[in-house]
Amino acid sequence: MDSNLEKIEELFEEGNLYVEEGRLEEGEAILQEVLRIQPEHASALNKLGVIWALRKEQEKAREYFQQALEVNEKYFPALTNLGNIYLEQDELGKAQEYYEAALLYNPDYGPAHNNLAVVHKKKGDLNKMVGSLKRAKKAGTLTIDASKEKSLLFNPGCIVFLVMVFLVLIIYFIILR
Repeated sequence: MDSNLEKIEELFEEGNLYVEEGRLEEGEAILQEVLRIQPEHASALNKLGVIWALRKEQEKAREYFQQALEVNEKYFPALTNLGNIYLEQDELGKAQEYYEAALLYNPDYGPAHNNLAVVHKKKGDLNKMVGSLKRAKKAGTLTIDASKEKSLLFNPGCIVFLVMVFLVLIIYFIILR
C-alpha cells in the first residue's frame, strides 16, 4: 500500500477512535486532517457528520452526510445516518427511504435494519417491524459491552430490540392466537 494511503487510513482510524471515546474535538481535528490530505474521503466526511449529529447540529451533520454521498452515492453508512436525522425529526417516510436505500447497497447492514424497525413500529406495522428486527439480529447488531470498568451491559439499541421482540411475542401469543 502506498505510504500516503497508509497515513490517511491511520489518521482516519485514530480520529474514529477518538469519536468512539467521546473525544469529539480531537476526533474532528484528525478527521479534518484526513480531508486536507484526501478531500474526497467518504468515511471521514460521514464521521464528521456523526460528530455534528452528536452535538445536536443536525443541519451541519446533514451537510457532511450529503458530501459523503457526493463522493460515493452508495455509501450506506451515510444513507443510514441521513435516515437517522429524518427519524429524529419524525419524518418517517424520508427516514424509511434512506434506510431502504442503504439496504439496496448492503442488504446485511444491521443499523439500517434496526432503525427501519423503529420506523415500522412508529407507523404501527408490527409485522414489518419484526421482519426488520430479525434481519438486524441476523446481521449481528446485538452486541454486549464487556469493558473492565463496567459489568456486562447491553448496548441501548439492543435493549430496545429485546423489549420490542418480547412485546411482539406477547402480542402474537396472547392476542392473535
